[in-house]
Amino acid sequence: MATIAEEINEAVAHLPPDDQQRVLNYARALAQATHEAPLPHTPLPPGTPGHVIAQLRVSPELGEALERALEDTERIDFDGWR
Repeated sequence: MATIAEEINEAVAHLPPDDQQRVLNYARALAQATHEAPLPHTPLPPGTPGHVIAQLRVSPELGEALERALEDTERIDFDGWR
């Protein structure tokens, strides 16, 4: 199994020289930014505990509407992108 560095090397080797230079510049900038100022740890905002959410109750009609809405968001309409 190839290492990540080997996979990157293989992918970059197939690019034209200008794109190889862009990848190199990006990698250098990313490495420098990581060494200079790593992102600070940000705790998650407070939320509703799971045990409270588990006790929520809704009408059967609302439950069905929520279920349909979730199903609708999972559909991919390939013709919708045209």
